[in-house]
Amino acid sequence: MDHCKRCQSGPSRIPQSGILCLSPPLAHTLGTVRQLLDREGIAHTSQSPALLSIPIEPGLLARLVDQLDRVLSRSEAQDTRSLIHAGEETLTLAHLMRMQPLATLIAQVQGEWFSEMLHGQRFTTFFQPIVHADEPWVIHGYECLLRGQGADGQLVPPTRLYNAARDGDMMFQLDRSARLSAIRSAVDCNLDQTNLALFINFNPTSVYDPTYCLRSTVAAIRDTGFRPESIVFEIVESDHIADIPHLVRIVDYYRESGFRIALDDLGAGYASLNLLGLLKPDLVKLDMELIRGVDQDPFKGGIVRKVLEMSRDLEIKTVAEGIETRGEFEWVRENGADFAQGYYIARPAGVPPTVLDTATVIEGFQARA
Repeated sequence: MDHCKRCQSGPSRIPQSGILCLSPPLAHTLGTVRQLLDREGIAHTSQSPALLSIPIEPGLLARLVDQLDRVLSRSEAQDTRSLIHAGEETLTLAHLMRMQPLATLIAQVQGEWFSEMLHGQRFTTFFQPIVHADEPWVIHGYECLLRGQGADGQLVPPTRLYNAARDGDMMFQLDRSARLSAIRSAVDCNLDQTNLALFINFNPTSVYDPTYCLRSTVAAIRDTGFRPESIVFEIVESDHIADIPHLVRIVDYYRESGFRIALDDLGAGYASLNLLGLLKPDLVKLDMELIRGVDQDPFKGGIVRKVLEMSRDLEIKTVAEGIETRGEFEWVRENGADFAQGYYIARPAGVPPTVLDTATVIEGFQARA
């Protein structure tokens, strides 16, 4: 079976010796880099007026990229092209076509810890319950939330993981790892033996072609006891999606495999609202910034009330996420949200509860009121 090599191969190891080639965008940037190299006594040559060649050896690369990160602006680092190649190679057009932004190389070197995590697949998944709004002690399903596992055994929060992946051009690998970790962890917790829904996040910009990039995900699910309709693929960062036809192809692929679709952060911007008619999702999750303090803010309340009304008219189930207070919970329940999620109900956990005791939940609501 063919698979997408970019999604499923680990990040390339960064050579620690060879020739670092830099092609700055401006004469000023070129001068800044040369001044740094001269000041630090680092040898360099110019194969052309705008191309610097810097011999590197173990230990030099990490020090050099840290210094470049300090002296160059973010825009300069992004527009400077970089490549490390073996010293005995003759630089060819094929080499030049593989050049990447210096900012990406800097992120990859400084994020070596993240590359090692990807190579070792040191990830786990936490589960946050999503409950019925009318009966908050009844679990509808769980959102799968990725966590990294450091070499010291400490958990690495998702924000740090995704920032490292985005800066180092490794989102394809991380997105796939997150999907597979969700499935593996859910099976370890025997969630495939329940009828509960599993919400798995995916970023459409991290998928080239669903036929290839998503095969391993679909195959992993089919090897479990999950019914296809219990799997909900949750579209994240919808406001950053420029290629809508590509997203539609991904959604069609998931639906043809029997899975459901949820649209995350509805109400966060025009793009997510515009996607409702195009994707016709099975569920929508209301943006947590809208939910935060909705019981105290008439303006937010008016917006959320209209979104809930619109979703009912379109026969789309709604999840109010980010609920942190009793007032927020009671407001979304009274105004017709189907499901609720947030710290007020339950925090993410590595071992999810499959049953919430009615008395415990009600007492918890009263204690946190």
